[in-house]
Amino acid sequence: MRILSLLAACGAAACAQTLPARFDLTPPAQTIGKPAQASHFLESVGRRGAILGAEDGTFEAWLNPVKLLRDFRLSVYFDGALEPVELAELAERVAVSPGRATITHSHAAFTIRQTWVAAVDRPVLVVLLDIDTGRPLRLRASFIPEMKPMWPASFGGQSSYWDDKERALVLGEGLRRFSMLVGSPLVTAHSEQVGHQLPGRRVLLEMDLTPEICRGHLVPIVLAGSREVYREALGDVARIVRESDAYYQAFDARTLHVATPDATLNEAFQWAKFAVEKGWACNDGVGCGLVAGYGRSGESERPGFAWYFGGDALMNSWSIVDYGDFERARAALEFLRGHQRADGKMEHELTQSAALLDWSKYPYGYYHADTTPLYILSAWRYVARSGDRDFLAASWPSVEKAYRFCVGAFDEDGLLSNRKAGAGAVETGALSGRVANDIYLQGVWLAALDGYVRLAALAGKPAQDAAANLDRARAAVNRWFVPGKSTLAFARLTDGSLYEAQSAWQGLALAYGGLDKDRRAEAAAHLDRRELATNWGARLFATDSPYYDPLSYNDGSVWPFVTGFAILAEYSNHQPAAALRLLHGTAAMTGLMGAGFIPEYMSGERAQALPHAVPHQLFSSAAAIDPLVSGMLGLDGNAAEGTLTVSPHIPQGWTVRFDRYRVGRSTVSGTITRARGEARIALAIDGEPLAAILSPAFAAGAKLVRAEVNGAAVAAEFQANGADSHAAVRTARLSRIAAVFRVEERGEPLPVLINPGPGDK
Repeated sequence: MRILSLLAACGAAACAQTLPARFDLTPPAQTIGKPAQASHFLESVGRRGAILGAEDGTFEAWLNPVKLLRDFRLSVYFDGALEPVELAELAERVAVSPGRATITHSHAAFTIRQTWVAAVDRPVLVVLLDIDTGRPLRLRASFIPEMKPMWPASFGGQSSYWDDKERALVLGEGLRRFSMLVGSPLVTAHSEQVGHQLPGRRVLLEMDLTPEICRGHLVPIVLAGSREVYREALGDVARIVRESDAYYQAFDARTLHVATPDATLNEAFQWAKFAVEKGWACNDGVGCGLVAGYGRSGESERPGFAWYFGGDALMNSWSIVDYGDFERARAALEFLRGHQRADGKMEHELTQSAALLDWSKYPYGYYHADTTPLYILSAWRYVARSGDRDFLAASWPSVEKAYRFCVGAFDEDGLLSNRKAGAGAVETGALSGRVANDIYLQGVWLAALDGYVRLAALAGKPAQDAAANLDRARAAVNRWFVPGKSTLAFARLTDGSLYEAQSAWQGLALAYGGLDKDRRAEAAAHLDRRELATNWGARLFATDSPYYDPLSYNDGSVWPFVTGFAILAEYSNHQPAAALRLLHGTAAMTGLMGAGFIPEYMSGERAQALPHAVPHQLFSSAAAIDPLVSGMLGLDGNAAEGTLTVSPHIPQGWTVRFDRYRVGRSTVSGTITRARGEARIALAIDGEPLAAILSPAFAAGAKLVRAEVNGAAVAAEFQANGADSHAAVRTARLSRIAAVFRVEERGEPLPVLINPGPGDK
């Protein structure tokens, strides 16, 4: 491989004058510090680009929707050595912040801190090197140029050339729609380029660095979507870093905070917010929306699930609403609304390269059945919490079309048909092609029907047929309870039989379906069976199911988002100990494949991600948000009615604090304390006063002694459930509430909460 020298064109000292001066790179307060693990995922993601790599410092780079390069790695030569020192082998520690990641490479002769920063909203990626050395170094960056759009689009005529003036390799494609640069002011030599095509091999860029240059400057390597952006970035590296840090600090400051006695829960919740927010991706051809997740593509053009998935975005919107980012939730819904099919069906997936091909000719766009009812349900949850009547008015025709599509795709008993509407819980595995109606799809359908009736009431539209369809569908699903097994059947198969295996997929129907109270409570109580529940989540199917396979994508693995459904079912049906065990176990999976992230899915046999699991999957992280806020804390607001519900299921001896829970124009902060025989709820409401419904949980068999609100005795409703008891009071619209509930109750031990280690069974 031929290396061309540029020393004559630019001496090291002259080039150093264009380098950024040193600035403070102290990590922000929100940082995970840990030993580097070469197999663990690491990233820096902005709205228009992503560095997707590993904790050893190797990575691939994307500038939406194009994969610029892969297998980027750094090496160092010093003291006349002929063999390089590979920095990947010297990775000692990583420091991961929401807006950047730093790998520390340590050698006896030098220390190099490599920081990755994806600009918040510009097509530029920066690799920033902080080098401490007492001797001259020759630094080599090597990578394989790709210049390929995201799956399934393709380019023709890719080529590269060296731009002497920019000190950058320029990569382009035949129609000249994209021209991207990789370079640095200090590059003194590079691989020879072949005209009118890519080199077809690894490309090398080299820099000669002196101790003086390294003491006075940081060394940037910039990957940019255009010359203009490249030049701006080189002159503005410090601002790119500070903007990224500031963005996530501001995001954190304006969203919900929760503090419990469980550090695992607290950390998982905090990092889950960042994980979900980082899924907001933009490109000029398609627009901005929530992608499903990020992972390395390797030699393919599929970076995890970093294209737009409707169902994922809608489920994630529940958590986004919970932590109070109404603006983001609305934008996610509007993006999907803009891609609704003429018959009302909502899009399941949309590649980021959709502007480069005719996506309608591919079979994937409207493949799933659940996305359309999820849209109705998610629109209701957003409108109820935010009070956004303008959105409702603009979206009502779309919501009604979605409802009419579903009505046209249900069977004679009112259940939504997988054969007519598309896939639900099953995509692969033993049941593929055999499902007529699955319980997950029916759970979504029941919740969507309820949401549609409520949205229609707010919009002043008739919905008598929807209410009748809801009653009919509930009656049909109630017939799916399996006698003697305390579970809902998973599916009705195409041969007319019920597949009775116990599954975590039944969670939504048990939580939001409005099914028979006694039977759903019994089914929820059996979600904690050891055949279904593990220490890291709930299996898709119990181990005593006919086709159980702990390594199968659809037949027995553990999915955090489906575990979230089971957690919601347990909390809503008064099984707090089992729910907390699952919630804690899911939260404990944060960092299993990459710092700050919960992976897509795991083995049903041991706490380990399966080989093709995506490390940063948004709906997995969301399983540490909505089940905690809507489930354990029992927070729910209705801006249209001006009400706030607080119905917590927390253990004896716990105090939980939360800040910045939004209901319409109001923001609520509060403290919930439970001791044996007493619960206290203190709320401060900033903005419009709210009427509160307060209903803390106590032990089964408890007896109410007294309830007070703001120092005055009040009448309370008392409800005894099979597994717990609730005392409930309703207040007038107030800005400050201090409620005390005193009961006679037995002592309850704290559930055993396990942090499984990787590989634990």
